[in-house]
Amino acid sequence: MNDQEQLMDNLLNVDLEIIDVVRELHQGHWDSQSLKEQVGDLLKIRDEMVQKLMSLKGDNHSCDCGHDHAHE
Repeated sequence: MNDQEQLMDNLLNVDLEIIDVVRELHQGHWDSQSLKEQVGDLLKIRDEMVQKLMSLKGDNHSCDCGHDHAHE
């Protein structure tokens, strides 16, 4: 598995963890400061992973699907 594939795999795992924590918040723990902080931390980690993945891809925003995925 190359670096991009590893990062994408890690990104998926972080996304799944974010979903689990948000589900727990949704199930009635809206006032849980620790869960809110956990979501914030996970989102920060996710953003860093996305930036690293984009830097590995360089300026090429194409995933060969025919769409431009550039973020403006």
